[in-house]
Amino acid sequence: MKTPQSTEYPIHVDQLCVGVYVRLEDSDAKAPLLWRNGFKIKSEKQIEKLKNIGFTEVIAVLDKSDRFPLPADPEPEPVSEPVRRPKFKTPVSKELSSLKEETLRRNKERRERFKRCETMYDASVGRVAQLLRQVSGKSEDAAREAAGVVGVMVETFLADRDVLVNLINTQPTEELRHYHALNVCVLSLMMGKEVKLSEEQMHALGMGALLHDVGKGRMPVSQLSRGRATAMKHAVERYYQQHPAMGAKIAQDLPLFPPQGVPAILHHHEAMDGSGFPKGLSGSQIAPLARVVAVANLYDNLCNVGVGDEDESPLTPHEALKHIYNKRRNAVDGRLLSVFIRCIGVYPPGTVVQLSNGLVGMVVSINPLKSSRPAVMVYHAEIPKREALIVDLRIEEELQIEKTIRPEELPREVFKYLSPSRRIGYYADSMAAT
Repeated sequence: MKTPQSTEYPIHVDQLCVGVYVRLEDSDAKAPLLWRNGFKIKSEKQIEKLKNIGFTEVIAVLDKSDRFPLPADPEPEPVSEPVRRPKFKTPVSKELSSLKEETLRRNKERRERFKRCETMYDASVGRVAQLLRQVSGKSEDAAREAAGVVGVMVETFLADRDVLVNLINTQPTEELRHYHALNVCVLSLMMGKEVKLSEEQMHALGMGALLHDVGKGRMPVSQLSRGRATAMKHAVERYYQQHPAMGAKIAQDLPLFPPQGVPAILHHHEAMDGSGFPKGLSGSQIAPLARVVAVANLYDNLCNVGVGDEDESPLTPHEALKHIYNKRRNAVDGRLLSVFIRCIGVYPPGTVVQLSNGLVGMVVSINPLKSSRPAVMVYHAEIPKREALIVDLRIEEELQIEKTIRPEELPREVFKYLSPSRRIGYYADSMAAT
């Protein structure tokens, strides 16, 4: 039998309806010649003809269908003779059959876009790794490389189209700090677009966000060459609190680095309530672009292990938002925190959720027009992972998110299917007008 190139499942002929594309596995000589290679059901007469020919089972080709087949009826009504229909393996269930045609139609395009974003994200991380290796040498090439990474993102966010912020769920191939730098850049520019920054301000914000931690790891070796462990620990903490100033100095000396971006590096750990460092600034003393970077930096540090200075264990994206709002909102700009929550949604990409129809899935992108109704990749035992169904809650208006679920609470097969990662990555992509 020919290996199917799309999502195909055997169904009973009683599950057929107008709009389902079918393939006849055993091409009966009585079937019309035009039906032998597959066709879309256009009328009830075609279904009756298949039954009259003698077909009890056909192959449904979901990627070519306008809608899902009808749910299977595992327990038919009793008849005079004790005859039971065979049960056929099928992914079609009540919670899937109610989904709209547009959901099915757009799935392939969505999966392709996510794959494209992952490729671009990995390429950008490689560029970030390269520029961070060059930047301390006052390299003009490093400045150009940084401007190249930021320029792509600024162009994306300032495009005359909606922008989706997508979850990137790939395995790290570089140091985690490179992923962190790119995440903070993406999330900062997302907020910058929302508060309507100019192109020049967006560029400065992106450069500052991308290089906000460039001062880390700059402690002189001499400080660690002698002394007790306690003294060394204090030295590490002291120099850590100076990394924003060190980073700002490096950026200031970097050719072509925008002057507006320097305070974004210098002040990104300052807090609105005065509890930050290195200067303990507060309120209006903190540069506006730095306040944007501070929110993105705090959020990404809470979500990702090993890339930040937070003491908390890594949180899910939904938990991270709640943590900032409940425990840290006095430290960040309240207006920008509201902007961030509005942009990234109450259920950010990477959040595992249960829908009102019982399906469990993971949020994979934010809808720019309705951030509270994201796109969710759902688990279904009968649908291969590589063809996982993506349910857009902006389209499926009847569905709701009932609750969030911690990844470790998932059954093993669901965890493996959804592959929720402790390293959350984000990338932005322009979306064609809907």
